[in-house]
Amino acid sequence: MNQLIQAATDAYQAQRTEALAHLDLLFNDAKMIGEHSDLLTEVKKWTESLSQAEENLETLRRNFDVSKSK
Repeated sequence: MNQLIQAATDAYQAQRTEALAHLDLLFNDAKMIGEHSDLLTEVKKWTESLSQAEENLETLRRNFDVSKSK
């Protein structure tokens, strides 16, 4: 695979993983309530990041035959 495509794929996969981790904490860790005064804003922020990363990964897959195994 082209190294630039791989680098972009890696970056979007990392963005996806980070967003999932934050959302998991927000949804499942009661301590997060005390740390964030506006939980909905945080949920929306990380949901948008997750959506963007997944859309970008799919765009690379669709246009450059990037493996879905990543």
